Amino acid sequence: MIDPKDEFTLKNPQASMLDDSDPIRNDDYTRRDHGGLISVHNGMDAILKNDKLYNAMKGNWQRVGYNASGNIKTTTGREDGKFYIRNEQANYQAVIDRCRRYREAAEQGVPDPLAPLRDDGKLAYKWMDLPFVVEQAISDKYFGGMRWSTIKRDRTLKAQFYKVVEREYPQFVCYPGGKLPIPIDVPYPTPQGSKRFFAGM
Repeated sequence: MIDPKDEFTLKNPQASMLDDSDPIRNDDYTRRDHGGLISVHNGMDAILKNDKLYNAMKGNWQRVGYNASGNIKTTTGREDGKFYIRNEQANYQAVIDRCRRYREAAEQGVPDPLAPLRDDGKLAYKWMDLPFVVEQAISDKYFGGMRWSTIKRDRTLKAQFYKVVEREYPQFVCYPGGKLPIPIDVPYPTPQGSKRFFAGM
């Protein structure tokens, strides 16, 4: 009989390179204020200093595009010597209405078959439904531009994000009663540029 370890090695010729350590992540690369096509973070600014295209882009300009769904308009450009990105969401009010209808149904006891299960095995309810522009606004104001997909990997940051949604954007809370069942008690995050009174940001 083949040893399972040997079978694993046979199926994975690179198995000797695998180990039990987790990969090291640098979450700075998920921030919107870090990196980009031309920025001081990635050195492209210095490299392209004498590039013909870069010099042609030095004046004021803008470009408009839409996402695949057509509901987010992204305007990129340069104004007064600074690059910018602006996002506008067309279905903002529709998301608010969808959250309100969901919360009303949840408060009447209508189950959501797509909702996650609670610890007792019963169906729970969706916590929130955020438009992209709101997620971006919270991220930029409190988390230095770090994306929600990165924030939710850390329990403390995730709980702080939920607190901001609950207090500042209650119209996007889907949970019955409008209060999120945040599992851990964390301090409310301070906006970027303010003095911080806690570690972890």
